[in-house]
Amino acid sequence: MNQPKVNFTATRKPIRNCVLPSIACKKHSNLGPVNGLCDMRCLVRSHPLFKKINKADFEIILTKARHHELQTHTSIYSEGEVCERFYLVIEGAVKLFTLAEDGTERIVGNATKLQAIGEHEVFTDEKTFGHFAETTTPTRLISFSAQLYLKTLERNNLSALSFLSYLAEKRSKHFTEIEVVTTGNARQRVITYLKSICDKNTLATTSNIVLPIPKYQIASYLGMKPETFSRILSDLKENNLISTNKREIIINDPELFLTNNLIL
Repeated sequence: MNQPKVNFTATRKPIRNCVLPSIACKKHSNLGPVNGLCDMRCLVRSHPLFKKINKADFEIILTKARHHELQTHTSIYSEGEVCERFYLVIEGAVKLFTLAEDGTERIVGNATKLQAIGEHEVFTDEKTFGHFAETTTPTRLISFSAQLYLKTLERNNLSALSFLSYLAEKRSKHFTEIEVVTTGNARQRVITYLKSICDKNTLATTSNIVLPIPKYQIASYLGMKPETFSRILSDLKENNLISTNKREIIINDPELFLTNNLIL
């Protein structure tokens, strides 16, 4: 996998009024060094994994950061591989999966814009990935040295506590997803999944959701057959709750969609 280092060293004066991700993502279709060093630094800095790290340590972490531009169906890491780096998705989508004995993929999660992958394994005793990660669309990522990040947290209690808070929140969301998948009916699972990939902060101004992975893989993740997933989407469409265009879903009533009234 091509792994050029990110050039975070400023070659010109930073842009005044740095933008945070919620604003940057609206203004630019592509984020990263090509659109200004300031945008990328703000994007990484504002993520929970880096927000509480002091400036000096943050600059050290950036010296070992790498920028990746990957095509669809590119492997990022494999199950059992040593976790030397973890990743932050800038654009695109990544599927996380394991393989059954017969070679069948079992989707265990996915990651889209501004979500991290592989960060949990940094702190395991084995320090190996427990699943596979592969792009499902053209994807841009920033990867970081796991060893360097771990040493930073060892030196800074505030950063370590911030990381624990981040992991606790992520774990809580994961348990919620598991509960829905194991106890909810098919309709509940689909609606809850669609909610999980919404940006609730911007849903009031944009009602488009792009499915991060193919529908049959989402069905696998939700524990249902592909035709069941498609049938539920069709039912939501017939009731004028959503509109669809291939992998794009348009929420016709964002305010209603964010309530629990749909899950009935």
